[in-house]
Amino acid sequence: MLYPYAEFPGELSITYSQVIKDPNFKDGEKVLVHFEKPTDYGFKEARYTIPGFKEVYNYDFTPSETKNNLEILKRNAPLIMECARGEKGNA
Repeated sequence: MLYPYAEFPGELSITYSQVIKDPNFKDGEKVLVHFEKPTDYGFKEARYTIPGFKEVYNYDFTPSETKNNLEILKRNAPLIMECARGEKGNA
């Protein structure tokens, strides 16, 4: 399940998952962060993991938009992790 984090009107929506147990990550947990932006034909989508800021996939974001997404993600990662830890049903 994804939870809303931020929405910029007509522009970009950011959602995040609950904390997911994963021994491949420091502290044994990760959170998926999803970026979505409407287009004339649907949506641009990208997903990243925190910690580590690894791109899981990127569908149609330009390199400059991707750079902007990563900057947003890095600035907001501590708060997103805190929010994710507060969600019910942690895996």
